[in-house]
Amino acid sequence: MTLSQPFAMTLQEALEARVRDAEKRGLARRPPLVRELGRGPVIEQAGRPFLSFLSNDYLGLAADPVWRREVAESFAMEAPSASASRLAGGRSQIAEEAECTYAEYFGFGECLFLPSGFQGNLALVTGLLQAGQTVFADRRVHASTGHALMEAKADLHTYRHGDVGHLERRLERAGATAVEPVVLTESLFSMDGSASDPAVFASLKARRPFFLAVDEAHAAGCLGPGGKGLFAELPGTADAMLGTFGKGLGFFGAFLLLPAGFRRLLENLASPVMHSTALPPAHARAALRLLARLPGLEGARERLASNARLFRTLLAERGIEAAGDRHILAVPVGDERLAGQLATSLAGQGILALAARFPTVPAGQAILRFSITALHERAMLVRAADALATARQACRNRAALQA
Repeated sequence: MTLSQPFAMTLQEALEARVRDAEKRGLARRPPLVRELGRGPVIEQAGRPFLSFLSNDYLGLAADPVWRREVAESFAMEAPSASASRLAGGRSQIAEEAECTYAEYFGFGECLFLPSGFQGNLALVTGLLQAGQTVFADRRVHASTGHALMEAKADLHTYRHGDVGHLERRLERAGATAVEPVVLTESLFSMDGSASDPAVFASLKARRPFFLAVDEAHAAGCLGPGGKGLFAELPGTADAMLGTFGKGLGFFGAFLLLPAGFRRLLENLASPVMHSTALPPAHARAALRLLARLPGLEGARERLASNARLFRTLLAERGIEAAGDRHILAVPVGDERLAGQLATSLAGQGILALAARFPTVPAGQAILRFSITALHERAMLVRAADALATARQACRNRAALQA
């Protein structure tokens, strides 16, 4: 006797139905296949060159042949795999040297290297928090922090994006807590490009003490004295910091900067540290060489800031509103389908920009996101601003015809 199939659809069919539903709402994603052309922001897609505003290689390091050569030399000198987790296989001498050197440069007690920024936030949040512990988070914190908070099962209180006054009122309402409360924010928010004010957080901490963990993923290397991040302008304000190698630093992986004694605590309490293969000795060797370059990148940081200011001005001259305090600029769109249409129109003109839609941003608050780099030239920025003005007008014309 043959039993009938006990389910209505296969797993693949169910997943495909979910993607089709996303497509109907203008939320489908399809990563393009691209080829680097070795000309900074110019890449190739389907055999055609495009001017890209998608990359987070803010300082142009990933395109720097000298840095590439140093990475290759580092991987020729050291083992390409740690072959075990930190706890099972120990940490190499070169990794210890690199982590200590990073902690000293950035002004923290200790440092811990991890494979990605996502994993770094997961390790930090789940290591610092346990079920029922009080935590306060900006409502626009990165998805990695959001996932980590769900995993930690802490007593979560969110506050309005960038509104430290609202955070203070929430701290006051929470009252006394059994354990020092934790506050989570970003220095440069990855989608809308807004920047936190370290002085405001320092003032609040003086009135109502808390442990402040700051995600500096989009600021490390690019902002602050010596590229140490935005909160380095007021040392001691951030108790812990996440930095990534894979954005402004032109490499891969991430690093957690921690108070003295916290590395051992995370090694014992954070599953992403306990149960992941450590980064290889070759990575640590390259990271040391990278850090030696960081103070000398002031020219690239100045070009990055100048390019961001110029692009913001070019957009304003064309009547285009753009949010963003530094090198991430967000053009508000709202409707998800319209954001996709604008990105498609830009691509038709040879410009690539990110149509950020739900769940990357809140539903109904889609944006076009432009990542500015030190390698963008004035003519490129003018071309992109003109293309966006053309794309917006074309979409308005279509809407008028359909009305």
